[in-house]
Amino acid sequence: MLDPGVGVLSPGVASGAGITSGFPQCVAATSAGAGFKQNVFILRHGERRDDVDKEWLANASRPWDPPLTDAGKKQAWNAGKKLRLAGFEINRVLISPYLRCVQTAAEAIMALCVNQTDLGNDSSTGVVIDPSKVKASIEFGLSEVMNSIAIRFPRSSPDVPWILDLGELQSLLPAGTLDAVAQSMWPQLPEWPEETEASHVRYGKTFRAAADRFPGENILCVTHGEGVAVSVSHLQPVLVYGVDYCACSHWQRTVGEIDGKLSAGEFELRTEPLESGVLFGDVFKEVPT
Repeated sequence: MLDPGVGVLSPGVASGAGITSGFPQCVAATSAGAGFKQNVFILRHGERRDDVDKEWLANASRPWDPPLTDAGKKQAWNAGKKLRLAGFEINRVLISPYLRCVQTAAEAIMALCVNQTDLGNDSSTGVVIDPSKVKASIEFGLSEVMNSIAIRFPRSSPDVPWILDLGELQSLLPAGTLDAVAQSMWPQLPEWPEETEASHVRYGKTFRAAADRFPGENILCVTHGEGVAVSVSHLQPVLVYGVDYCACSHWQRTVGEIDGKLSAGEFELRTEPLESGVLFGDVFKEVPT
């Protein structure tokens, strides 16, 4: 469950004890007018190696935690570039502790922080970045659904850890971007086996709690396909039919200050089907083509 110190800011209601203390400058500066438009993006990881390399899968010591392929890394780099070129200034990146998500985040962060002269590059190789633009941390609430439906090859022994050591995962992030102070809102991985419906509740709470913890920042959550699907159906009564690698959904709300207290509007879903890599439509309509 969520750390008890993390509050969830109800729409239109002043902030609680779990919200970052004080008013971020961008919120305070705009509260007299239209308010700060907070954006939360939920990104699926890139192409995973076990989907294309069956030889790797047959010999892997950790088949439930595959790395990205080279194509997957390029997908992640391009996803970061797309956000950057769209003009969204991402300040905070929260990441599922699975290897493929950390590698995806690393590539996306490079694109978000890269010097303008290197933004046109086809990959992150050799680029120069400004790490002060983004702070990143591992978030257990963004983890894969912990059941045999989502994890096709579960671990063979409880003595084998589900994920790599936290320090090893953090070392994969671009130098200078790790927020060593930020703690995960969920203190540990969900317990196995996790009901799929319970994971949907977890994802929804994590997205909202992240926004409330950092109300003056635009946030990128790097997670799994189910998490991206939930991020769409959580805000609209639609069926999600597919989530591509590096598909990305978009939430937006207005955050401001009223009578010295932080206040937030309802989140709106700004995601376009197909273009976003998320395939969804009205519950009563046929699958869009």
